[in-house]
Amino acid sequence: MARVAAIWSLLVLPVLAGTSTPRPERVTYKTPDGVQIVADYYAPKTTSQDRAPIVIMLHQYPSTRSSWAPIVPLFYQAGYAVLAPDLRGHGDSVEPRSMYLERGRKSQDTKHYRAAYQDVLGAYEWLRGRKEVDRSRFALIGASIGTSVSIAYAALDKSVDVVVCLSPGTNYFGVDSKRDIKRCRDRPILLISPRKERTRSETLGAAAKNATVKIIEDSDKHGTFMFGQVPGIEKTVFEFVQAHIGKPTKHPVVASVKSNKYHETTCGYAKPGGGRYAIKTENLRVFSSAAEAKARGYTPCKRCGKSKTKSR
Repeated sequence: MARVAAIWSLLVLPVLAGTSTPRPERVTYKTPDGVQIVADYYAPKTTSQDRAPIVIMLHQYPSTRSSWAPIVPLFYQAGYAVLAPDLRGHGDSVEPRSMYLERGRKSQDTKHYRAAYQDVLGAYEWLRGRKEVDRSRFALIGASIGTSVSIAYAALDKSVDVVVCLSPGTNYFGVDSKRDIKRCRDRPILLISPRKERTRSETLGAAAKNATVKIIEDSDKHGTFMFGQVPGIEKTVFEFVQAHIGKPTKHPVVASVKSNKYHETTCGYAKPGGGRYAIKTENLRVFSSAAEAKARGYTPCKRCGKSKTKSR
């Protein structure tokens, strides 16, 4: 690991410095099941009036968070907050030792990778505490097994606006992406594969409601190995996210990942201490508008529905 860190310092950081992208902040957070995740955080360029959209990047097997270095500058320069974690058992995310995370990674254990969506849950909780981020604009980018984790998480969290997948699979290490992608409703998903992997993207694209499939006919590079090898691939990923992340909004609504109701931010159920049925902090998600929440399967709660009726 020390050697990897040295290579990162010698090769990657000078590149980032040349594009005015700051060194990442090394952060740690815990997942709901107790894994300690290590991540790189690139704080956004923002003003006090302008909060940043967030993008979480999930690497491939057996890589680490540093594999996203070639694409981070595009997002940083556009004002995004970028969080790139080492997935459980990878890189520096090997604690607690009692969970045998490295063994789970090396053996490609199904249970290990099916639990990895919690790495994103923990990332979201960490980002919740950052005043500079706009949680109503939320993107996921994954590579290989990272695409499986991204799709699995998006299936559970309807506040994810857009997903990009480099070299997706239908069932990497027992994670059923074909099932999960059906639960992503009509959110935009970009599936990119080299020619030898085209069937995987095409199969997932057929199962999804709003997927764009892009096959790189003149390359066999897998996942993030496409960076620097496939002309324009970084720009393709960035532009897809930028096209679908949405604009800042003055009228967001909130909802719980555990229900099908959304709430105005002034609703008692949306506030801490709002009573027995108030949304728990860890379950609260933010949507850009009532229309967006409705499009993702939510309906207004009784209180918010009544207030809208009276205002008419």
